[in-house]
Amino acid sequence: MKKKKLKVQVAALAMTGAIAAAPLTVRAEEASTAAPATASTSSTEAPATAAAPTASTATTPATSTAATTGTGATATGAGSGASTGTSTAATAGTGATASTGTAATTTTEASAPAAAATPVTVVEAPADPATTVPNNVDTVVPDDNKQGTDIVAKTPILKVDTTITPEEAKGEGTIGDKVKGLPSVLGNVKNKDVVMQGDLSIAKDNSTDFDSTGDAAHEVNKEDSYSLKADLDVNAVNNAINASARLNSLMKEVNIDKMETGLRSTFEMGRDLEGSFHLPTDLEDAKKHYELSSADGSPMMYRINYGNSSFAKDKVSIAMDLDLSKYQNPKVEISTFGALNDLINKSAKKIQLIMKGVKFKAAHGNVEETETATEKTTTAEGTIRGTLVGYMKADVSKEVKFLIFTTTVTGKAAYNWGAIQNEEGRDFVAGRDRIAGNDNGNNKVDLTVKMTTVENKIKPVEPVQPVEPTNPTTPISPGEPSNPARPSNPIAPSNGGGSRTSTPIVTPGSSTPGEVLGENRPTASTPAGEVLGENRETPVAETVEKKQGAVLGESRPSVKGVSDRASVATGDYNFTGLWASLFGISLAALAGFVVLQKKKEN
Repeated sequence: MKKKKLKVQVAALAMTGAIAAAPLTVRAEEASTAAPATASTSSTEAPATAAAPTASTATTPATSTAATTGTGATATGAGSGASTGTSTAATAGTGATASTGTAATTTTEASAPAAAATPVTVVEAPADPATTVPNNVDTVVPDDNKQGTDIVAKTPILKVDTTITPEEAKGEGTIGDKVKGLPSVLGNVKNKDVVMQGDLSIAKDNSTDFDSTGDAAHEVNKEDSYSLKADLDVNAVNNAINASARLNSLMKEVNIDKMETGLRSTFEMGRDLEGSFHLPTDLEDAKKHYELSSADGSPMMYRINYGNSSFAKDKVSIAMDLDLSKYQNPKVEISTFGALNDLINKSAKKIQLIMKGVKFKAAHGNVEETETATEKTTTAEGTIRGTLVGYMKADVSKEVKFLIFTTTVTGKAAYNWGAIQNEEGRDFVAGRDRIAGNDNGNNKVDLTVKMTTVENKIKPVEPVQPVEPTNPTTPISPGEPSNPARPSNPIAPSNGGGSRTSTPIVTPGSSTPGEVLGENRPTASTPAGEVLGENRETPVAETVEKKQGAVLGESRPSVKGVSDRASVATGDYNFTGLWASLFGISLAALAGFVVLQKKKEN
């Protein structure tokens, strides 16, 4: 009887360590090295890029340098429980992945050709070691795409080594169906009750109206900024822990030592979607844009380790550590299975991670085009992929008395989690594929968005560009006018040979007033042609006889002493006719003006 009772206690002990793991996850790949190799799962789709190393500022360094590309095979080795190697998975164009640790993963789909963007990290002071435990999730679970639950336990009497796949979690099968010999209190637990579930939804920034896209893709545009929310149901942890606690009354006394636990959540733009996540500039900016909180009002058991997280344009990776800072005696809370069971029962069963500042540029999947006479409308879809993986492992022990002596039974246990898509919030694209019968077991935690572009087919006439005026030509300055040659003093004609006296010739510019109508004009001084009758012969005074000529009925007296150039052809030496003509013209003009004024006034 004692031997049988001891066997039950050890079985409970083994499950305790495994269940204590309680991390919320969306995918994980590699189990702890605490037990034999687990069953493998497969994947036909790879992530677009590999995770880049993150700079750690917390007490637990991140040792994984890449994420593998499939769900792949998961293996764990027996022994001390420490990881047998650091994952250095490399992702090639063919999708093949290799690891130096204990797990290897292959995939049938090539990874995205685009290189991963360089991640940004922020500096955060490390947490008090007394309020947390080591988190080596990057080493223990290097694959972001792990789905389902791995249960590994090793004790001298009981061995548990099983993997519950996403497809098994949808039926009514139990853990006992896969692990024979378990006590009924554990064996009767349904597979779907120990596998976590997740769902993604989206809304515009500062809005609480999140759409899970279960019925249709969410319409997004380039101009707006969006918030992405991951809802995670971690009831699977409580279900496993509570079942183990019922194994027998001694379960609460099982000691827990060297406990490790941690989570990693990643969010990535699919290969059919161009967009960007917010890149924080410092710790406060990171806390503002990436928030982890309780969705059911219970206190949180985990917190974001911003220093061990990385942020890139196309992918973010959020590390989460156990947080016992709210408790007066943190280590007491996880020293025994009973204390750990109480801690988990008091913690949130539903949590949410919100990422703000997400933007979209273009989508390239499921393209549809419609045209009218005036415009062309194109709709396209793109996918955001979310994952959450986690683990817990610990050494467990219990003192057992045999008659007169006491012995300590020890063992190791580990749980790895990878959440699957919540059926109620299943992305409509996966649902559409499932209805068509070609979803191929798609349980990815995805969210589909749709973008619409409208192209105007009537191209506007481009206005004619005005011709740039040329610089006006600067006019050439006219040359200075040449000064006319000043005429030389004329030679006065001789006074001989007649009674006519000569009028003295006045030099231009002299003070003597000029005479009318050419009187006293100077004669040319040189043969060259000049102004005012140049090159003319000098008149010679002649004796003129007095004659009675009748010109226009007038008697014209002979004039003596006046040169021929000074005489008037009409013989009118007083210019009477000229003045009469000018006067007549003036009168005519005045009369015309008066007539016009009268007409104007009338």
